[in-house]
Amino acid sequence: MAATMIGSAFLSATVQTLVQKLASKEFLDYFKKTKFDDSLLEQLGQTLLTIQPVLDAAEEKQINTPSVKQWLDGLKDALYDAEDLLNQISYDSLQCQMENTQAASKTKQVWNFFFSPSTNNYEEINSQMKKMCLNLKHFAENKDIISLQTKSVEVSRRTPSTPMFNESVMVGRKDDKDKVMNMLLSQSNTSQNNMGVVAIVGMGGIGKTTLAQLAYNDEKVEHHFDLKAWACVSEDFDVFRVTKALLESVTSKTWNDSNLDILRVELKKNLRDKRFFIVLDDLWNESYSDWDELASPLIYGKNGSRMIITTRHKKVADVARTFPIFSLDPLSHEDSWFLLSKHAFGSGDFSETQRRNLEPIGRKIARKCGGLPIAAKSLGGLLRSKVDTEEWIEVLNNDIWNLQNDNILPALRLSYQYLSSQLKRCFSYCSIFPKDYPLDRKQLVLLWMAEGFLDHSQDKKTMEEVGDEFFAELLSRSLIQQLHDDYGKQIFVMHDLVNDLATAVSGRSCYRHEFGAKSYENVQYNLSRNVVNYLLPTFERLRVLSLSKYRNITTLPVTVGNLVQLRYLDLSRTDIASLPDTICNLYYLQTLILSECSKLTELPEHVGKLINLRHLYIDWTSIIEMPKQIAELENLQTLNVFVVGKKNIGSTVRELGKFPKLRGKLFIKNLQNVIDIMEASDTNLKSKEHIEELTLEWGKETDDTLNERNVLDMLQPSANLKKLSIDWYGGTHFPSWLGDPSFFNMVFLCIDNCVNCTTLPPLGQLPSLKDLCIEGMTILETIGPQFYGMAAGGSNSSFQPFQSLENLEFAYMGNWEEWCPFRDNMFPFPRLKTLRLLWCPKLKGHLPTHLPSIEKIDIDGCDHLLATPPTQHWLSSIKNIRIRGDSNSERNTERTQYSLLESDSPCLLQTIDISICHMLKSVPKMIINSTCLRRLDLHGISSLNAFPTNGLSTSLQSLYISECENLTFLPPETWSNYTSLVTLKLEKSCSALTSFPLNCFPVLQDLSIRKCRSLESIFISETSSCSSSTLRSFVVNDCEALRSLPQRMDTLTALESITLCILPNLNLSLCEGAFLPPNLQSIIVYSVRITKPVTEWGLQGLTRVRSMNIKGNDIVNMLLKEPLLPISLVSLEFESLFEMKSLEANGLRHLSSLECLYFIDCPELVSLSEKAFPSSLKTVYFYNCPRLNSLPEKAFPSSLKTLTFLNCPRLESLPEDSLATFPEELTIRGCPLLEERYKRNEYWSKIAHIPVIQINEQLTI
Repeated sequence: MAATMIGSAFLSATVQTLVQKLASKEFLDYFKKTKFDDSLLEQLGQTLLTIQPVLDAAEEKQINTPSVKQWLDGLKDALYDAEDLLNQISYDSLQCQMENTQAASKTKQVWNFFFSPSTNNYEEINSQMKKMCLNLKHFAENKDIISLQTKSVEVSRRTPSTPMFNESVMVGRKDDKDKVMNMLLSQSNTSQNNMGVVAIVGMGGIGKTTLAQLAYNDEKVEHHFDLKAWACVSEDFDVFRVTKALLESVTSKTWNDSNLDILRVELKKNLRDKRFFIVLDDLWNESYSDWDELASPLIYGKNGSRMIITTRHKKVADVARTFPIFSLDPLSHEDSWFLLSKHAFGSGDFSETQRRNLEPIGRKIARKCGGLPIAAKSLGGLLRSKVDTEEWIEVLNNDIWNLQNDNILPALRLSYQYLSSQLKRCFSYCSIFPKDYPLDRKQLVLLWMAEGFLDHSQDKKTMEEVGDEFFAELLSRSLIQQLHDDYGKQIFVMHDLVNDLATAVSGRSCYRHEFGAKSYENVQYNLSRNVVNYLLPTFERLRVLSLSKYRNITTLPVTVGNLVQLRYLDLSRTDIASLPDTICNLYYLQTLILSECSKLTELPEHVGKLINLRHLYIDWTSIIEMPKQIAELENLQTLNVFVVGKKNIGSTVRELGKFPKLRGKLFIKNLQNVIDIMEASDTNLKSKEHIEELTLEWGKETDDTLNERNVLDMLQPSANLKKLSIDWYGGTHFPSWLGDPSFFNMVFLCIDNCVNCTTLPPLGQLPSLKDLCIEGMTILETIGPQFYGMAAGGSNSSFQPFQSLENLEFAYMGNWEEWCPFRDNMFPFPRLKTLRLLWCPKLKGHLPTHLPSIEKIDIDGCDHLLATPPTQHWLSSIKNIRIRGDSNSERNTERTQYSLLESDSPCLLQTIDISICHMLKSVPKMIINSTCLRRLDLHGISSLNAFPTNGLSTSLQSLYISECENLTFLPPETWSNYTSLVTLKLEKSCSALTSFPLNCFPVLQDLSIRKCRSLESIFISETSSCSSSTLRSFVVNDCEALRSLPQRMDTLTALESITLCILPNLNLSLCEGAFLPPNLQSIIVYSVRITKPVTEWGLQGLTRVRSMNIKGNDIVNMLLKEPLLPISLVSLEFESLFEMKSLEANGLRHLSSLECLYFIDCPELVSLSEKAFPSSLKTVYFYNCPRLNSLPEKAFPSSLKTLTFLNCPRLESLPEDSLATFPEELTIRGCPLLEERYKRNEYWSKIAHIPVIQINEQLTI
C-alpha cells in the first residue's frame, strides 16, 4: 500500500539530470560532429520540460488515483531507459575523446572509424532515440488525460552540517525510566535462575529502545552491575548471532568462532557469578524453546542480574518476562510538542515572534504524531527549515494525514515528501540495506555518487561534499540516527519504521534479498566463477559492483571492460593478483577499492584512462610501483598509498604534486628512491589542506642520511594534519617543522625505526597531541630538554609540555640511557593516562614523579630503570601495572623497575602483572595494600618464596601463577576469605604443594593446574565450609605425580568442562561412586590410565555433553563398538589412535545430534564400514590417516555438508555415486592419488556438482 501511494516520487530529479545532460556543451558538440539527428535532442528536451512541472502534482495525486500511479510507474521505466541511452552516448563521446587524445595525428580516422556511413552505430542510436522520444511524448500527452497540472512546491535547500539534537536528552520519559530502574535495582527474587527480565512493550517508534538506552547508560546501573551487554535481535531471530553479539559486548573483542557451543561456554564463563545487565532490543520471536535456548548461558549469573527486552508484541514478552510487563504509553501532547519544537526551533533561525506565531500550529501538528517520538523528531526536522506560517499550515492540512490502512506513519511520510527530489533518491536508495544495518557514511556517499544522485552543477562544492550534506540533512531530520557501539565507535542506523518507509518509496526500484542471520554469520565468502566470467559481463547498465571478501576470486575477465556504466568497483579482500587492462575502459569509474588485495603487485599500465576516478584505495596490497599514467588522474581525491618508484621505473614522488584535491589518508612508501630533493618539494604537501593522516616511509636500508633529511624537510605537510607517522627515516636529525606548535590539529604522532637519529624534536610543543609513540631509535642515548620544547621552558613560566598527551610509548630503544626531567617544579604530562616503556634495556634513572592522571603503566625489559615508588599523585589514579624483566639479561638487582611497586600507602590498583624478576623475594607492598585488586599475574619469579601471612586483597577475582616453583601457595587459613576469586591457574609453580582441595575457595569457577610436579592429590575436603558446587571448568595437565582425584566427582554439579591430560600415575579406580559430574558439556581425556571400564563411566547419563575429545586406543575402541556415548553430543574428536585399523562405529549410529566428527592422527586406519555415521552428521574430517585407502559406497549420510581429507596419501577414490547430491563443500589436500583422479578428466564429472571444491590450493566454485 505504501509503495502504491508514494513510489516514484523522486522522478523529477531524474528528469532534471537528463535535461542538464542534453543542454551540456560536451553533449551538443558531440552530436554536431556525428551523424546523429540533433533534432531529436530538441524534441526530447521539450518533452522532458513538459513532463517535469507536473511530477510534484502526480506524486501527491497518485495517493488516491490509480491511473496516476500507473502513469508514474510507466514513466519511471521510460526515464530510466532514456537515462541509460544518454549515458551510453556520453560514453561513446568520452571514448572518442580518449582515442583522439592518444592518437592526435589520427583524429580524422578515429572519427571516421566510429561514425562513418559504413557503420550502423549512429543509425541504431538514432532509432533508439526516436523510440524514446515517442514513448516519452506519449506520457506527456497522457498527463492531460489524467488531469495533471503544475503544482508549486518549495523545498528548502538549506542543509545543516550537523544534527542539532542530542539523542540522549530525555523527553517525557522520566517517570517511565524511574519505574524501569526500580525493577532493575530491586532485590526482589523474581526468578529461580538469578535473572529478572523486564519486558518493555509498545508499538514501533514509541521509544522502547530509547528508554532501554536511558537505563543502560544510567550511572546507578554502572555501579550496581558488574558488567553490561547489549544485543539488537530484530525480526530474524537467531540464537547464534545474538549469543555472539552478547559475548562480544561482554568481552569487548571480536569472536570469529562459528561453533555455538564454544560461544555459549565462553559467555557462561564471563557471566557466571557476576551481577550482569543485558538488553535484548527489538525481540519478535514468540517461541519458548528458542528463548530457552538463548537464555541457557544466562542463568549462571549472580542473584540480582537483570535483562531488558524490548518488543512490540505482548506474546513475546510473556515468553521471557519475570517482572510484570511494562507497557510504554505514547508521549503526552505536551511532551510531543516539546520534542517537536526542540527539533524545529533548534537551528536558531526563528525569532521569538515567529515562535509565538507558529506554536499554535505546531501544537496541532504534534497532536497528529500520535505520541510517537520518531514521528515528532522527523516532523521537527522537516519544520526547522520552514519559517513562514503558511508553510506550517500546509504541513498541518496535508492530505497524507487522512490516509488509512497504511503501515507507514503519516508523519514519516510527510518528512519524506518535503525532501528535495535529489534527497528523496538518496533516502530511497537506503532501502537496499537490511534493518539495523550499520551505515558507513563515506561509503554511502560514494554509492549515491555512483548512482548519479549528487548534482553539484549549481554549487562549487564537490559531489562528496554535497553527499555529506545530504547525509547530515537525513540525520537532522531523524531519518538516520547516530549511535555508538560497545567500543565507543560512532555508527549510523535507520529506525525500523524509517527503513520500511525507504523500502516503500523505492517501490520496484529496489530488490533486497536477505539471508537468515545464522547463515550470514557463518557464510564463507566464495563466488562461482560462472558469475564473474559469464553473468556479470551481461549487466551492461551496472553502476555499482562489489566483490569484496570473495577470496576465491583471483582474476577478472577481460569482459569487465564492457561494464562501461560502472562508477563504483570494490574488489577488496580478494586474491586478485592483477587487473585486466580492459578495466581502463571504464571511463566513468569514480571509485576503485583494492584494499587488502595482498597478491596484487601492480596497477594496469593505462590507468590514466580512468579520467573520472576520484577515489583509489590500494592499502595493504603488494604494489611495488605506481604506473607512469597515474599522474593523469587529476580528479583523484583519495589515493591512500603512493609507492615511489626507482630511477626511471614507475612514478616519482613528484607526481603527487599533480593531485591538488587529495584528502583523507596518504601513505607514501619507498621514499629512499627519491634522489632529487626537488622531487619531494614538488609534492607540495603543505598546500594539501584536506589530508588528515600522513605516513612517510623509507626502506630499511639507506646510504644517504643527508639526502633523506632534506627530503623529509621538503615533505612538510599542512598544519591541518591530524595524524603523522614517520617510518625508517634514515636522517640523523629531524627538520624544524616537526614539533612546531603551528600543527595545532595534530593528535597522533608515531616515529618508528629512525635508527640514525640521536635526538628527538620538540614534540612537547604540539598543543593537541594525545598519542605519541617512539620506537626503534636504536642509537639515541638521551631524551633531554629539547624533547619538551620551548627551550625547556625558558622564561615562559606558563608553558607546560605535552599538555594534552594521554598515551605515551617508548619501545625498542637499545641505547637509551637517560630521561631528563623537564624543569624543577614544572611538570609535563598533566593528562597522561598510559605510559609504556618496552625493551629499553639501558634506561636508568627514574620515571616522571608527577603524573596526576596516570591509569596504566607497562614496563617491559627495562631492567636498569630505578623506578621509585609512586607519589600520592599516582596512587589516586593508577589502576593497572605490568612489569616484565628480560629473561636473557643478567639477574636483576633489587633497585630496579620493581621498586615501583613498593609503596606503603593504600592504592586503587585493579590489575598487576609481574614477570621475570629474579631478586623479588616477597610480594610487593602495593599488591598487599591495594584495596580493590581484581587480577594478579605472577610469572617467572624464581626468588619469590611466600605470600604474606594475611594473604591478599579479598577483592581478588583472578590469580595466575606460573614458573614460580619456590613460591609457597596462599596460606590455607586465608582461603575462605577470597569471596570474589573465580579463576585460579597454577602452572609449573608452588613445588611444595602436594594436595589441593577443590572446595577451598567459596566461589571458585575456573581451576587449571599444569606441570605442578609435586602435586599428588586433588580432593574434596570434608572439613571445609566452602562448597565445590561452584566449579565450572576443571583442567589438570602434565602433573606427573598426581595419583588421585575426588572419588565423588558427581557432586560437582556445576562442572561443565573437564580436561585430564598426561597424568601417567593417576589411578582412577572409581569404585565408590559415579565418575563424571552430571552437567558436563565438554570432555577432553588423553594419556590417562583409568582402570574402571568405560562401560561403567555412566556416559549415557550425561544429557548435556555437546563436545568430546578423546585420545587413547583402549577407550576409543570400546566407545566405537558399543553405544556408550551420550546422545546429546554435537561434536566428537578422536585423536592419536595408533592401533585402530578399521572403523566399525556401531557406537556412533545412535548419536542423533552429532554434527561434527574428526579423526586425527590415525596411522593404522585402513577402512570404514558402511553406514558408520549417524544421519545427523554435517562435517567429517580426516587428518593424517596415511594408510586409509578406501571408503565404502554408503559411508556418509545424506545430511553431510562438509567433507575434508588432509594427508591421506593412499586414498584412491571417493564414494562417487553416494555423493551425487551432497556434500556442499569438499576439501582435498596432501592426497596425491585423489588429486590425480579428479584432475579435470572423466572422473571430474563425478564430483563437479559439489558447489565448493578445494584441491590443494585450487578452489573451484
